[in-house]
Amino acid sequence: MALPRLTPMLKVIRMGKTRWLYGLDQTPDDRLSWTPGGEAASALGLSAKIVPFLGFVSHMLAHGVMPARPEDGPPPPPPPALAGRDEAKAAVSAAFDTLIATMESLSEEDLARSVTPPWREATTIDTMVHFVPVVLGYFQGQLNYAQLAYGDTNPNIPPGWGTE
Repeated sequence: MALPRLTPMLKVIRMGKTRWLYGLDQTPDDRLSWTPGGEAASALGLSAKIVPFLGFVSHMLAHGVMPARPEDGPPPPPPPALAGRDEAKAAVSAAFDTLIATMESLSEEDLARSVTPPWREATTIDTMVHFVPVVLGYFQGQLNYAQLAYGDTNPNIPPGWGTE
């Protein structure tokens, strides 16, 4: 059972999951792989990017360290776009579920642990937890902007969002 003080944060993260999946459902089939151009990602490409972010945060919260990667090596390549709506929804849903389960398992002692995230300033797991919605908002904004670029002016907020 989650710590009571994490309940509001878990609700926000669940809302992020619901909105992302709804946004994918609102993206027409012919726009799932469409990009506004340049380095901008498509809806499927953005889904492929949010999955490793959620995995990274889950790992940091659970283990207190960044996932292993080659020292002084190049950063990992960008993830490949997912093959379609169903694959994207399954991958995003699973990544959110892992993060939610990780957060639900945190104790007060876990929240007080120190961790050094990629920006190299030591912080607590508690602070990392509160950082998550900022990045989720960043990704959601990209998805909405890609949708806006092809003419979808609806913010694609699910019916009953936040009341579940």
